[in-house]
Amino acid sequence: MNALELRQIAKRFAQQWVLKDASFDLEVGGCLVLYGANGSGKTTLLRVLAGATSPSKGEGRVFGFDLRDSLAVRQHIHLMGHQHALYADLTVRENLEFALDMVPNSGAFKWFPQAQKSGIQAALERVSMHEAQHKRIRQLSAGMRKRTMLARMLLIPSPVVLIDEPFANLDLEGKKLVQNLLLEQRELGRTLIISSHEPELTHNLGTCSGTLEGGVLQVI
Repeated sequence: MNALELRQIAKRFAQQWVLKDASFDLEVGGCLVLYGANGSGKTTLLRVLAGATSPSKGEGRVFGFDLRDSLAVRQHIHLMGHQHALYADLTVRENLEFALDMVPNSGAFKWFPQAQKSGIQAALERVSMHEAQHKRIRQLSAGMRKRTMLARMLLIPSPVVLIDEPFANLDLEGKKLVQNLLLEQRELGRTLIISSHEPELTHNLGTCSGTLEGGVLQVI
């Protein structure tokens, strides 16, 4: 069974085609690692897949749902972008609690128990943020914000996770943590798409890889 199916997905902003042709199938539990230079369209592709922006051309499906059905797509996909998307005036823990409050009780999440909030402490400890859980996001370093995003990714039970530059702003210890967490998520059966500039850190994560060049995706 395929989690994602894309056929000639393209995206235009004004008169510029950022994506010209992105086509691939990704089976459930698979991991596609995306490579490409800055501005090649990697982030745009992830945003299209996450339902954050609609494709200008092409067709796609997420667990059988049309890619243009943004509500259904968002119930199956969690996007962990390179911008932290955390609330600066809330604490680390409050951000995680808020994220769980926003999980819909329908679609892919209909089985999601409210008691999952009891897992917040374990997620914080897993990313070594338990001692900073009552600090406001604006007080944190970029690396600590990234760890908070990782904790949120662990808590939200979406079957597909899109991760944009997961190793950015992390020291060597943090990068090793990300590698281990992503391998664990694959073992749990989650489908991953990872955008990265660091092939030495992602070579053992992917079941396939793709390169974006000139707006065209080539998947191996």
